[in-house]
Amino acid sequence: MADEKSLSFNQVREISNTGTFNNLAATILDVRSAAEVDGGRIPNAVNIPIGELGQALGLATDQFKKNYQFVLPERNSKTEALLIYCKSGTRTKMARDILEKDGYKDNLYVYLGGWDEFSVLDKK
Repeated sequence: MADEKSLSFNQVREISNTGTFNNLAATILDVRSAAEVDGGRIPNAVNIPIGELGQALGLATDQFKKNYQFVLPERNSKTEALLIYCKSGTRTKMARDILEKDGYKDNLYVYLGGWDEFSVLDKK
């Protein structure tokens, strides 16, 4: 994945505040465990633990929404972006690979600094 697909803290904070990225509606997906998310998350992020992601992608839209209370952007949407993050970047890379194999590419972005970076910098 090209470097322009990796976002900075400032870009992620802006997405969290506005719900948009480059004039696209944006979903922030946290792939940490539910217990980790309970300890703090990027504001307005939604959660699918990395261990559930592959199976979740195979669900019908109505079942997905029932299970996770949101709808993922369409694959390679021209109007919606999907940003993924975890604690420190390792699971983000795994999630990126899963999502790319499922057809996401053009509208898929990563935040490799993860919650570790965001939780520190957002307090400054």
